[in-house]
Amino acid sequence: MSFAEFASTLSSSECMVKAFYQDEYATIELDDSIPCVRLTLNGVPRYSEHYNFVQKKRLELMQREIRNYPKLHMLTDSRTAGPVLDEDVHYFKTNVMPAMERAGVRFLAIVMPASKFTQMTIREMTEDPRLMTVQYFDSMREARHWLRKMTTL
Repeated sequence: MSFAEFASTLSSSECMVKAFYQDEYATIELDDSIPCVRLTLNGVPRYSEHYNFVQKKRLELMQREIRNYPKLHMLTDSRTAGPVLDEDVHYFKTNVMPAMERAGVRFLAIVMPASKFTQMTIREMTEDPRLMTVQYFDSMREARHWLRKMTTL
């Protein structure tokens, strides 16, 4: 695992993505052009504690940046993610989603994987939010566009 505290320019535009955390399963970044905390998942976590750790790192970045961005959103890129265990689904529903909502996050965009089983797991994890609107997308472009639109509301 490695921690990165650097900024990298993605293009010549003002889009700045600042890396926060990365390992073989997850990359967590702040995209201040939207603004959002972006979590990119690849494969499956090593074990439930690893999944929980990654989610805690996402919440850590969210807590740090919500003061700077009153309309901070969440973006999860699950295109190459695999399914997680039932206990991880439960952890997300009972800990992660409520923590995001308590912090003031109101929009979560999820780019879905091709696997129908993993899609079903993701939908189960994000069903019945109390305050947050969750939308599912086929591409990063669509998800980012929607989040930018939600920022102007």
